[in-house]
Amino acid sequence: MKISIAAIASLSCANAFSVVPKNAPIVSSTQLEARQPIMAGNWKMNPGTEDEAIALASGLTKLLGEETCPMDEENDFCTEVVIFPPHPFLSKVKEVVEDMGITVGAQSIFFEDKGAYTGSVAASMVKSVGCEYILCG
Repeated sequence: MKISIAAIASLSCANAFSVVPKNAPIVSSTQLEARQPIMAGNWKMNPGTEDEAIALASGLTKLLGEETCPMDEENDFCTEVVIFPPHPFLSKVKEVVEDMGITVGAQSIFFEDKGAYTGSVAASMVKSVGCEYILCG
C-alpha cells in the first residue's frame, strides 16, 4: 500500500522536474529584475457580506498605507497590489481601494459574452466594473 501511494505521488509530480531543452532561451538576471513585481490576494468566498468586504478593503488600505502606488509609466519600481474579492462586492471594494493604487480583479469568468448561462459572469461584465485581472486555474 505504501509503495503504490509513493509511486502515485512521484508520478503526479513528474512534470515539476522536467528537463530543460538544450535550445531553451536563457533569461538573464537583468531581465528578471526588470519585471514589475505584483502582490495579489484571492479573497475566495470571504467575507460574507458587503459591509464586511468594505471593512476588509478599508483595513487593507490602512495597513498598506503609503506603501502602494498606482501603476503607470512614472512608477517603474512600484509593487502592484491586486485583490480578488467575490463578484458581488467588486464595485464597492474598488471604490474603497482605487485611490490607494490597489487594483481589483475577478475570481473567474465564463467564456461566453452573453447567453442563458445561469450564475456565469462574462469578461465584458467584470471589465465594465473596472476589473483589470482575472484569476486563471
